[in-house]
Amino acid sequence: MTTWTRGVLWMVWLAGVGWLWLGGSLGTGAALAAAVLSLLLFVPGTSRRRRSGLQYVEMGKAPVGLL
Repeated sequence: MTTWTRGVLWMVWLAGVGWLWLGGSLGTGAALAAAVLSLLLFVPGTSRRRRSGLQYVEMGKAPVGLL
Protein backbone atom coordinates (compact mmCIF):
# COMPACT_ATOMS: atom_id res chain seq x y z
CA MET A 1 0.00 0.00 0.00
CA THR A 2 1.43 3.34 -0.96
CA THR A 3 1.98 6.12 1.53
CA TRP A 4 -0.59 8.31 -0.24
CA THR A 5 -3.26 5.59 -0.10
CA ARG A 6 -2.51 4.90 3.54
CA GLY A 7 -2.86 8.62 4.33
CA VAL A 8 -6.20 8.86 2.53
CA LEU A 9 -7.51 5.79 4.34
CA TRP A 10 -6.40 7.28 7.64
CA MET A 11 -8.27 10.52 6.93
CA VAL A 12 -11.39 8.57 5.92
CA TRP A 13 -11.12 6.52 9.13
CA LEU A 14 -10.78 9.64 11.30
CA ALA A 15 -13.65 11.36 9.50
CA GLY A 16 -15.87 8.32 10.02
CA VAL A 17 -14.99 8.08 13.69
CA GLY A 18 -15.61 11.82 14.11
CA TRP A 19 -18.95 11.54 12.35
CA LEU A 20 -20.01 8.64 14.58
CA TRP A 21 -18.86 10.54 17.66
CA LEU A 22 -20.78 13.67 16.68
CA GLY A 23 -23.84 11.55 15.92
CA GLY A 24 -23.72 10.02 19.39
CA SER A 25 -23.04 6.47 18.25
CA LEU A 26 -19.59 6.44 19.86
CA GLY A 27 -18.61 7.72 23.25
CA THR A 28 -15.54 9.84 23.83
CA GLY A 29 -13.45 6.93 25.10
CA ALA A 30 -14.36 4.71 22.16
CA ALA A 31 -13.63 7.50 19.68
CA LEU A 32 -10.22 8.13 21.22
CA ALA A 33 -9.49 4.39 21.26
CA ALA A 34 -10.43 4.17 17.57
CA ALA A 35 -8.13 7.12 16.81
CA VAL A 36 -5.22 5.43 18.59
CA LEU A 37 -5.96 2.18 16.76
CA SER A 38 -5.89 4.07 13.48
CA LEU A 39 -2.39 5.30 14.30
CA LEU A 40 -1.24 1.70 14.59
CA LEU A 41 -2.92 0.67 11.35
CA PHE A 42 -2.44 3.51 8.92
CA VAL A 43 0.47 5.77 9.85
CA PRO A 44 3.54 5.00 7.75
CA GLY A 45 7.00 4.78 9.19
CA THR A 46 6.64 1.51 11.02
CA SER A 47 9.27 -1.13 10.42
CA ARG A 48 7.32 -3.03 7.80
CA ARG A 49 9.48 -4.47 5.07
CA ARG A 50 8.38 -5.61 1.68
CA ARG A 51 9.44 -9.20 1.26
CA SER A 52 8.60 -9.41 -2.42
CA GLY A 53 10.79 -6.50 -3.49
CA LEU A 54 12.94 -6.76 -6.56
CA GLN A 55 16.44 -7.96 -5.97
CA TYR A 56 19.11 -7.24 -8.52
CA VAL A 57 21.81 -9.78 -9.19
CA GLU A 58 24.98 -8.59 -10.83
CA MET A 59 25.70 -10.69 -13.86
CA GLY A 60 29.13 -11.42 -15.28
CA LYS A 61 30.27 -8.96 -17.92
CA ALA A 62 31.76 -11.50 -20.31
CA PRO A 63 29.37 -13.21 -22.72
CA VAL A 64 28.87 -16.89 -21.99
CA GLY A 65 29.97 -18.09 -25.45
CA LEU A 66 33.42 -16.43 -25.24
CA LEU A 67 34.72 -18.28 -22.18
